[in-house]
Amino acid sequence: MSTTTTNTPDKYHEIKQRLLLLAENHAEIKAVVAIGSSTRSGVPADEYSDLDLIIATDDTDSWLYGNLPAELGDVKISFVEPTLGGGMERRVLYDGWLDVDMIVFTAEQFLSAVNNGTANWVMNRGWCVLHDKIGAAELLKQKITLEIHKPDFSETEFQNLVNNFYFHTVWAAKKLLRGELWFAKMCLDSYLKNLLLKMLEVYAATKNHADVWHDGRFLDRWADAEIRMELENCFARYDKLDMKNALKSTHRLFARIAKETATFKNFAYPSEAEKFSKEFLEEKL
Repeated sequence: MSTTTTNTPDKYHEIKQRLLLLAENHAEIKAVVAIGSSTRSGVPADEYSDLDLIIATDDTDSWLYGNLPAELGDVKISFVEPTLGGGMERRVLYDGWLDVDMIVFTAEQFLSAVNNGTANWVMNRGWCVLHDKIGAAELLKQKITLEIHKPDFSETEFQNLVNNFYFHTVWAAKKLLRGELWFAKMCLDSYLKNLLLKMLEVYAATKNHADVWHDGRFLDRWADAEIRMELENCFARYDKLDMKNALKSTHRLFARIAKETATFKNFAYPSEAEKFSKEFLEEKL
């Protein structure tokens, strides 16, 4: 697949050239595929973009825990974390603050992830084969569907999400009233915000046919102005009063969006759950 042409200089050119030289000289490196912003068309790479790579190799340990990433540049910070398909990812910050994420697979893991669809969600906005000894390019053309994922849920899932949210607004309020500020804030600005995000994604995709990406990426582009304005009051400082106000604002925004979403999708809305949780916030906070 061809990459997007932009006027932004490719900061990662030297790193990619060193990687390709390594691949040519190391038979165990079976494929290198670029994914992410360097290959997509909708929101192309800019000066803050990283370089996302899939490396299929017979020697995964040298990439994950060894010194091969140092062959690409001056490593300043590096760590390893789990990634899709049960694989591992080496994340490296090179000199010049160049951020390279390497999903490291065996060839078998990579081909399996492509064949069974696991890789589609990280590749469905674009990919570019940089090195190929295993027929990856042809397989990707056959298996990877370039499409925009539209988030959705069933009425049962909607009901569960809404009740989950209202339950945890009361839970967070109780922790706050008890003086457990850390626990309350993690519920308010992590757990509840993730539930709010799920509702916002379906709302925007249903109402405006928006491309909502994932994990809140580019929310300031796909969420409407009224939502963005309301969000300003939904996040709190580590302060009891501020957290009380943010919790009420988060509850209010969620309720509005959930009710509209229920109307769009012709779902029953659990009004009693909203009322019950709101009464607690108004009475106790």
